[in-house]
Amino acid sequence: MYSRRFVVTAAIFCVLAVMGGGAAEPLHTYLTYSDDPTTSIDINVFIERKVPKVTLFYDTESRKGEQAKYAQQMDLPYIQTMLEILDGRACYVAALKNLKPNTLYYFVVGDEKYGYTVERSFRTLPGGNAPLRFINGGDMGVSRRTEKLLKLAGEQDPDFGIIGGDIPYSNGWLGEYKDWERWFKNWDKYMVGRDGRMIPIVTAVGNHEVNHYETDRLEIKSPDYLSLFGRQGSATYHSRRFSDDVVFFVLDSGHLAPQDGAQAEWLAQELEKYRDVKYKFACYHVPLYPTHRPYDGGGSELERKCWGPLFDKYCLTVSFEAHDHVFKRSKPLKGNQVVENGTVYVGDGTFGVDPREVDPTPRWYNEKEGSYAHFWLVNVRPEGVALKAIDEDGNEVDAFTLR
Repeated sequence: MYSRRFVVTAAIFCVLAVMGGGAAEPLHTYLTYSDDPTTSIDINVFIERKVPKVTLFYDTESRKGEQAKYAQQMDLPYIQTMLEILDGRACYVAALKNLKPNTLYYFVVGDEKYGYTVERSFRTLPGGNAPLRFINGGDMGVSRRTEKLLKLAGEQDPDFGIIGGDIPYSNGWLGEYKDWERWFKNWDKYMVGRDGRMIPIVTAVGNHEVNHYETDRLEIKSPDYLSLFGRQGSATYHSRRFSDDVVFFVLDSGHLAPQDGAQAEWLAQELEKYRDVKYKFACYHVPLYPTHRPYDGGGSELERKCWGPLFDKYCLTVSFEAHDHVFKRSKPLKGNQVVENGTVYVGDGTFGVDPREVDPTPRWYNEKEGSYAHFWLVNVRPEGVALKAIDEDGNEVDAFTLR
């Protein structure tokens, strides 16, 4: 029989382990983009406290975590974030450049005091007009349903995932950061490629990334999201070219930046810049064409006014929407009318949350709609774009191809 002292000591040890005491590796390690995905990657690392040096060791061959054997190393710059106010955790980012396209890289990262990761890996994108595969969804949370969908998404072996906002539902309050911790744990567990590589994350901001504190300072309005994903571009919206054939416009549907004004002007310039790219996609939170909320809702109506004509003018291929917690695929639309070769709008954000009800009769602009959780799998090839919606039981609930 164990002594009372042994039981108490063991319990204290378990509590300390759960709280992160004596951690043997960084708190979070995840991948994002801030440059060309064929030759660069951002390795984001959060550790318990600011330290003099965090080091990355990397190579194109596995070195089984033996630091001295990696061909290259770099000391990561410290990035001050609002998350330090939470509990002192510090952010370091390795913005790797001049990498080889379509190459698997292995790495370990960390520091002597708080520990290093096990060997991880990532793959740069191939570039050119090589095929790409990505997953999309929004409105996730950290439920068991979210885990089921993430597991299915990881099994599709995507090159990256793009999330349209309302990620863990922390609401921009540092006191709810535990939801981010659970979300990262789930992503790290399930979003792994068939070759063991980490899946990079591309995000748009949603309303549940923002608090209600009255201030013009964005880092206070959204301290957690901007600390974690605020380096993807110079603003809360950005563009990213993934190949010769694919460009994404990741937008802010009024949560931290107004849809009109500077953002709309920027969008017009970016669409003109990439007008000759074959496949142009957009991702944002509030839908132009909602399936649960009113068609004339403020955010949707404003976006149709500010963004819709630009999507029409530059022949946007597919727009990925969220926020309504339902499934939908629109008919091809242009000028708020059904046309033969318009933009298709898909969504609407049930990558984990409970689905909401849809109208008994589909709205005039929708081809399909339904009340079920899902994510979208997208395969892009020179000859066309194939989209598939997969529900939490692994069923294909929709599929179509644009050529």
